[in-house]
Amino acid sequence: MIDRVNTTEADKPSWLTRMLHTPGADYLSNPNPALGETITLRLLIPSQAEPDQVVLRTIPNGEQQFTAMTARSEEGGYRAWEATLKVNEPRLTYRFAIQTGGRVWWMNALGVSPQTPLACFDFRLLVGFQPVSWLQTSVFYQIFPDRFANGDPSNDPAEETMPGRGVKRKTFPWGEAAPQDRHIIPFYGGDLAGIEAHLDHLERLGVNALYLNPIFTAFTNHRYDVINFFEVDPILGGNPALISLRQALSKRQMRYLLDIVPNHCGFLHPWFLSAQADSTSDEREFFYFAENNRDYVSWMNFGHMPKLNYASEKLRNEMIEGENAAFTTWLKPPFSADGWRVDVGNMLGRCDEHQINLELIKTIRSAVKRASSEAYLLAENFFEAADQLQGDGWDAVMNYTGFADPILHWLTGYDHVALGCDVVLKSDLRWDTATTARAWMENLAAIPWQIALQQFNLLGSHDTPRLLTRLHGDKTLSRLAAVVQFTFPGVPCVYYGDEIGLKNEDGFAQRNCFPWDEQQWDMETFGFYQKLIALRRENRALAEGEIRILHLEDDLILYARVLSGQWVLVSANRAEEMHPPVRLTLPELNLPGDRRFNALFGSGSMKAGTGWLELPELPQGGEVWL
Repeated sequence: MIDRVNTTEADKPSWLTRMLHTPGADYLSNPNPALGETITLRLLIPSQAEPDQVVLRTIPNGEQQFTAMTARSEEGGYRAWEATLKVNEPRLTYRFAIQTGGRVWWMNALGVSPQTPLACFDFRLLVGFQPVSWLQTSVFYQIFPDRFANGDPSNDPAEETMPGRGVKRKTFPWGEAAPQDRHIIPFYGGDLAGIEAHLDHLERLGVNALYLNPIFTAFTNHRYDVINFFEVDPILGGNPALISLRQALSKRQMRYLLDIVPNHCGFLHPWFLSAQADSTSDEREFFYFAENNRDYVSWMNFGHMPKLNYASEKLRNEMIEGENAAFTTWLKPPFSADGWRVDVGNMLGRCDEHQINLELIKTIRSAVKRASSEAYLLAENFFEAADQLQGDGWDAVMNYTGFADPILHWLTGYDHVALGCDVVLKSDLRWDTATTARAWMENLAAIPWQIALQQFNLLGSHDTPRLLTRLHGDKTLSRLAAVVQFTFPGVPCVYYGDEIGLKNEDGFAQRNCFPWDEQQWDMETFGFYQKLIALRRENRALAEGEIRILHLEDDLILYARVLSGQWVLVSANRAEEMHPPVRLTLPELNLPGDRRFNALFGSGSMKAGTGWLELPELPQGGEVWL
């Protein structure tokens, strides 16, 4: 006869859900160990717990290993259990087993469960990993070059018709909406000289890293139809303007990323013209042509952007692996870019039966890091990207899925559109708080913590509605979202103009011409961003600290960022009603003694101590408590 054990959540001792571990500096003797190094791991378990045993489970060379953990020091209502481990593989994965009350419970990065958990959510540590060190104190600012500032009117594009397409580009006066005519591609003369001329504004704001949308020669204003991967567009000032901008940024100790489009090029690119003209040309293999030798694959069926085929060794040499490849040339002097934003990184190297995406990403990483070990390799990906974020691929992705979508769904409802599809998924119902927190923590659990700290956190971009527009002009909620953005694990980015309260604009959508008349600015919003940016750049807990979700209600999120005894608390109240004052019992708040936390934006304060917090009356909005 076999005894049945029916395990339910009701059987779980409450202290199990309050155990603490993150693969960071507070729990690992070295969060970035070298191969062969022996490290100490710590798991914090509430002091009142009396587990029968605590075990570290690893799986060296594919076979599991159990290491008994020993109870050590006790502080703030927690006892530290420790184990030493020699790291012998480039990627160390581990979880904990806690035996108590006759049962075994497992803890991984997603939480505690009675069943043996999936390895995809185990804690993971990259061995020999070299983080991009300058990211710790960086705040990015994204610029769409044609719409930021016109520094040199002499290079404004002349009226010109695109060959074979019947559309023409035309320069319009700054800020004047172009007519809604699909045969016109509007330009406004924004250029690199304009960016350089307004670095004082960026320095005053406090940002210290730029992300520039594409600047290579192309026919359109967005330049994702690149014609030459090795030339800065003359209407932006050409190569000399980029060299000058690099020098100006260096004087201010600022960094910059360029935007590259390796997935496709423009149909006016010489490679494609040659491939179309001659089916026996070397460039023919750079593209996907049909058997009829006429039709070809293009990005999302936009014929003016033919897709590149990386089965071609010659193309890989031109773009990635060659001594003067596109991916490496711009990282070297005199341009010395600090990294790349890679367009549609999720689609790269993928075309029906041809699927080499992960192989290609690893090749790009290897080439980029050889050229500049401190280069930041960021990719666009609107979707789940865990397989590309395991330490051998991108340093980060534009974190729509892991950060932006959950907070925006919580504030304004669900909205997802698939390009080229008639079906739209949209709901005015907002996500509940638990779903939002679960989405954040699940995305964090799926990737190494070292990578999570490098994720590129944004709330809007050139491809999405501006934050204020998405939130229907609600400044309070937009600032709540920004408070969460700047205090969430990862690196924040401000989309140009959000700092002065820009919304989507008729004729421009989210790609506005920046209004340089300060009388048109929302200076209160500007001051708000100045405070947030200064805080993020100066506070080490926000750069490296773990995140602890402390308390959730229907309309309230309360969490902490913690590192080496430094605490930052964050509250987000989406409700229009005032949240009443309340004393909360929070066991995870293992403060060493009583403290007072002061509001960054308001005048309030709150008291807290080991396991408790007196939450004051909270209006709608977000607040940082220091």
